[in-house]
Amino acid sequence: MDEPPSPVIKSVRSAGRSRMRLIVLDDGREFVFCDEACERAGAREGVAATEELFAALDRWEHRVNAHEAALRLLSHRARSENEMRTRLAMRGIEPEVIEDEVVRLRDAGLLDDDQFARAWVEDRKRFAPRGRRMLRYELLGRGIQPDSVDAVTGDIDDADTALGLARVKARGSIGQADWEAFLAKVGGFLRRRGFDYGVATEAARTVWAELEQERAGVTEAADA
Repeated sequence: MDEPPSPVIKSVRSAGRSRMRLIVLDDGREFVFCDEACERAGAREGVAATEELFAALDRWEHRVNAHEAALRLLSHRARSENEMRTRLAMRGIEPEVIEDEVVRLRDAGLLDDDQFARAWVEDRKRFAPRGRRMLRYELLGRGIQPDSVDAVTGDIDDADTALGLARVKARGSIGQADWEAFLAKVGGFLRRRGFDYGVATEAARTVWAELEQERAGVTEAADA
């Protein structure tokens, strides 16, 4: 027995919502899909509304939803590929759709792990300096490959960075005469920023010596 003919799309028009289309079949049924899904799947007036057509509409609808979610994530800040996969998965998007979206974004230059790693390090340098070890931990945790991590962190001078941070942290400590308390304050701060004990201690010791000279200068000026 022959299969009954598929209904035909009677019209495709605005659904009253931005970028959404109402598909009306000649048997009276109505369906709503986004305009991109309709265009990609070839849903237009006069086309047979087959199961294959609706399967294509569903596939493109999922891809459009994934793309819009990805663009919203990127509107806040750059993302690594691993971050993007994780965040899209949290939204219930299917793995194969996520992979298609990652490729689409990568091809468009919107996902670039090497560029992400460079930008991450530069942002940290400007606004929240920290040790090379912590930067490596952060980047590896975001799925950046070890070779890329090494490339962007290899020239970081922990000693110089720690010294600059120690000077900032020590502001207002000129009257503090207890070295142990000073080391606990400044050295502890540096350790929390990812510097090892030796680097943190040496930076604190250098700044302590600078403060000692400053205190001596204040005393001499007072005695003059």
